[in-house]
Amino acid sequence: MDPADLDDKLVTRFVQVLRSADDLFKSPDGGCLSPLGEYNLNLGIQKVVEPDIIATARDKPGAYDGHPFIVEAAVSLGGKDAKEGITVVRFANRIPLLFEGGADVATRVANGKIKWSSYKIDHKRDKIGVFVSIVSTKVPFKGTGKEYIGDDIIEIQQSVKRALQNCCQQLRAHLTKKNALRDVKERKSRLLKYIPDVSRSVFGILEAMQKRKSEEAESGPRYSSPRKRIAGAGAGVGSSRQQHLKPTESEVFSVLERVSNGDLTEDTIKEHLVEAVEENVNAGIGFDENEEVFGKGGKSKSKKGGEDDDRQAVYLVPIYDDPKTAGNVVIRHPLFDFFPLNA
Repeated sequence: MDPADLDDKLVTRFVQVLRSADDLFKSPDGGCLSPLGEYNLNLGIQKVVEPDIIATARDKPGAYDGHPFIVEAAVSLGGKDAKEGITVVRFANRIPLLFEGGADVATRVANGKIKWSSYKIDHKRDKIGVFVSIVSTKVPFKGTGKEYIGDDIIEIQQSVKRALQNCCQQLRAHLTKKNALRDVKERKSRLLKYIPDVSRSVFGILEAMQKRKSEEAESGPRYSSPRKRIAGAGAGVGSSRQQHLKPTESEVFSVLERVSNGDLTEDTIKEHLVEAVEENVNAGIGFDENEEVFGKGGKSKSKKGGEDDDRQAVYLVPIYDDPKTAGNVVIRHPLFDFFPLNA
């Protein structure tokens, strides 16, 4: 058929058929493009902005209307002369775009498509720098000035979003460890703050108990009140863990003997409490407060618990069998039913 014989309807139909058969044509691989490079992007941002932390990422090459493109992105926190909120810096084929940034695809994705709170980042208070570089054989500029790239091309919009999300995931891993380390330090300072009062109170109770024991040895045993006798009669009923934690008479006598001999004082109690805080304050965090936030190779260092650790793991598992048939105790609550399961 002679192309001159084609009318508008046939041309439109021909284009629709070609677009519906995209799977038959191989997309360009982007080998002809020359992107900026994550290393150069990272190096330039560190030299100019001097951020506290930075993450870079490159999305896989894409194509739109037969034109290949590559999107590179970087997200930084803090920095010299940085402003609160999101600051977007855009590049197209290594050339910075300085005007009409509000309508650019990078700005709209950063402000509307990224949920910053999911990555431990406050987009209103934190100083966030967003850097996006797009290279293509045909950059889809909008307007006569060619100062911004529109967000109407879904392929470029999704590529920018994936690159920024990749950067944010790297920052979240770092910020999570940093926040955990900060929580450890705050917990430790709170515990150490109350150690003098706790040691003074515990030593006062032990002194009163030792004084009462010495008086009983001189004038005979005292009879307890009816309430305490009833409580003592039911002391044998309870879980094995409660019976394990309850001290025996010999243990109580040994502690009171140390108090009377001067081996156990307020200062020794304080020292033991400080040691307990130092040993257990990092429980469940996975790293020591003296370690770096990232270990060698970018992985966090872990600290194994001692062999005499009395902590128990708690799991939420689905109940497939009726717990009542197993003889378990059911704890009723207006919001839930709790069934303790034996491991």
